[in-house]
Amino acid sequence: MTDRTAFLSQAFNTLARAIAETGVNADLYKTPETISKSVNRRVRAELKRLAVLLRRLIFLLALQMELAPLKPRIGSNYYEPKQEDAEYRYIFTLVPASSRPCPQFLKGPVTLPVPGPVPAAPLIARWQAMLDTMKHHKRRARCLARTIQRWQAAGEARPHVPPIPNAHRMPAAVALVSGGLTVQLLDALKTWPDSS
Repeated sequence: MTDRTAFLSQAFNTLARAIAETGVNADLYKTPETISKSVNRRVRAELKRLAVLLRRLIFLLALQMELAPLKPRIGSNYYEPKQEDAEYRYIFTLVPASSRPCPQFLKGPVTLPVPGPVPAAPLIARWQAMLDTMKHHKRRARCLARTIQRWQAAGEARPHVPPIPNAHRMPAAVALVSGGLTVQLLDALKTWPDSS
């Protein structure tokens, strides 16, 4: 796989089909109000696995982009009031948030799971956010390329890209994309400046 453009287009087509099939097989396109817990658990697990592949694919696309040098940015006003969205919306993040320990008072009381169906709205929102990310992947890759450019300028360490576990459980086309993404990312990250 020396031609990356052919790999990227094939990988995007494969992932787009897998994400769409995951939602269609669970009838999420019909926007049900509730779904069973087993369907919720199965679809969440599949979307989580596909989200890792989608993030890696956009990361690979961002690594290949050539950008102009950084310009100084104007900071945002923290005290300016923001308008709140009225509808529930899931945001598909590309960079993980920094984790901090949760204070004890925020953990709340322990609750027991309620039997019966669960609301489908959060799962539908996650599925639609992934489809939206697939639709606007070039814009997301450009934003991530700027973030990568800032990381390299700050001397951040090279990201570690381990192979995805349990690839044998994935459909054959998705497993091939998974393995190819790992190889392509490791090759693309060789140009990252050594911070050691």
